[in-house]
Amino acid sequence: MNDLNKYGLLNSLLGIINNYDEDDSKVIIAKYFLKHFDRLDEINIFDAADECFVTRTSIRRFAKFIGFDNFRHLKKDHEQYDYYLQFEEKSNYPEYLANQITQMATNLRNRIGGEVEEVVEAIIGSREIVFLVSDIYGARCLEFQKEMIFSGKMVRIVSYNFSDSKVLKRIDPDDLVIVISVLGSFIYQMNDLINQLECRKAIMTSIEDSNMLSNFDLILPMGEVGSPSSKTVYHTLAIEYYLDVVYHEYQRQVKKGT
Repeated sequence: MNDLNKYGLLNSLLGIINNYDEDDSKVIIAKYFLKHFDRLDEINIFDAADECFVTRTSIRRFAKFIGFDNFRHLKKDHEQYDYYLQFEEKSNYPEYLANQITQMATNLRNRIGGEVEEVVEAIIGSREIVFLVSDIYGARCLEFQKEMIFSGKMVRIVSYNFSDSKVLKRIDPDDLVIVISVLGSFIYQMNDLINQLECRKAIMTSIEDSNMLSNFDLILPMGEVGSPSSKTVYHTLAIEYYLDVVYHEYQRQVKKGT
């Protein structure tokens, strides 16, 4: 299942440069891959070793360290991130963005219903909450994680090295896994892994595939989002909006029960 790790390669590399010493060889290699991320499939192990002043064995060890069988799998199986490079020329971008946010908020407000109460009840009754997300949404869950932890509920985020995640391997039947897959590609790739998890499962998504959604106990609908190639506020702000609604409902139910 190591091919699943391509959905977390970017977070793996960023985690290394954010948390290891500057002189650590892992940081040097991670920086090199980040600088050449758009052409990883063209890089050979000889060039990588030379540019990083390390041995080929070090490059192979690095690939294994972040969850790939070998360097070849790392450079061929990474997800594309053209999403981050998208740019649309707008004459008045602040107004355009404000309109997008308003439309998104209205859409979500009309979509969000009783399922929020249901997922909060599941959260309250769960031992731990585990978010299973791709690179794009990992950071979007951090504020919710902080809020919930300080409210007495442990929340974990798995956004890279999915195949060997110790958090996922220790999932308990009393845990709740929340998958975020706004456009669906992540859930389609992770479906087999998710089916192996013996716990309650919720998903935040815009897809309406009944076969795929049948694997989940709770569904948080995102509504109409747009084409996968277009970058919208759904990718950047909708998750925070939705999770803030969930957190508010959590606090309401907790206070109501005390």
